[in-house]
Amino acid sequence: MQLDDWLTRERLTFGQFGGAISRTAEAVRRYAKGERIPDRDTMAAIVRETSAEVTPNDFYGVPRHAQVDSGSCPLSSPGNTADLTVAQQSEAA
Repeated sequence: MQLDDWLTRERLTFGQFGGAISRTAEAVRRYAKGERIPDRDTMAAIVRETSAEVTPNDFYGVPRHAQVDSGSCPLSSPGNTADLTVAQQSEAA
C-alpha cells in the first residue's frame, strides 16, 4: 500500500504522521508523493507505524505478491538437469 493511500485511509496529516516517526511534515509529504525514498531508519519507522501495511517494496513499485518466472530456473522443473554441473546434478537429485 502506498504511504499516501495509508495516510488518507487513516485520516492523518503529514505533520501528524511525521510526529509519530520523528520527521517533518515536509519530509513525509515527499515520501507520500514519491518525490523521495526514505532512508533506512525512516523506512523502519514507517513500517512500524503502519503495522507493515506500507513496506519498502511499496516505495519501489514492487508488488506484494510478485510472481517469479520459474521457467528461468533450471531447478524449477523436476528432472531438468541438462545445464547443471555434475555437483549440481547430485544436489538436485
